[in-house]
Amino acid sequence: MSAYQLIIDHDKWRRGNGGAPAGVSGSDGNGYSSLDLNLITFTGGSFNGSSFVSTTFKEASWRSCQFIGVNFSNCDLTGIRISACTFTGCTFTECNMRELEMTHCNLEGSNFDKCRMQDSRMTDCTGAGGGSMSDCDMSGAGMSGCNFTGATLAGAVYSGTQWTGCKFQSCTWKNLGFTNCQWNQVDILDCYGDGIKGDGITGEKVFYYGSFFENSEFANSSINANTFD
Repeated sequence: MSAYQLIIDHDKWRRGNGGAPAGVSGSDGNGYSSLDLNLITFTGGSFNGSSFVSTTFKEASWRSCQFIGVNFSNCDLTGIRISACTFTGCTFTECNMRELEMTHCNLEGSNFDKCRMQDSRMTDCTGAGGGSMSDCDMSGAGMSGCNFTGATLAGAVYSGTQWTGCKFQSCTWKNLGFTNCQWNQVDILDCYGDGIKGDGITGEKVFYYGSFFENSEFANSSINANTFD
């Protein structure tokens, strides 16, 4: 059965109109809108140019999939589990991604815009070729073992976040707010920052080699035993 039919049948099952719960593999490039895909499983699938609008993926599971040029708009991905997936040139716009868990994923030139990512977790993920995270709410989120190159972080809110063993290379940070955050073994290398506001940051083994920050302020913070009042 085609990936398209499996997806449609899962939506029918969720709505009590027949169908069946789906485990989707194979290839897809279709557009979908207003579907209930909660609990759906994508395994080893390839999505190229697909689009999902106002679709729910609550507590879904995606494993070992490739997403190329896929657009997610106003989707609800609360509690989704994503592992060993590659996202190339994908866009997430105004999506609810609270309590997302993403592990061993590759984000190549993908963009997150106005997404709600509170209490999300990213572990051992990489991103190169640009990509951005703009105007997202990252309150309570955590990152561990992540490595990003050439990415842009802009207008995001980081409150109570924890970064451990992460690296930012040649990235741009603009108009970011950090409150009561913890950084441990974080490398910020050859990056440019403008309008960074920090309050209550605790950091150890944080390295800024080659980076330049302007119009930025840190208060009530201690980074590498240097206190900012």
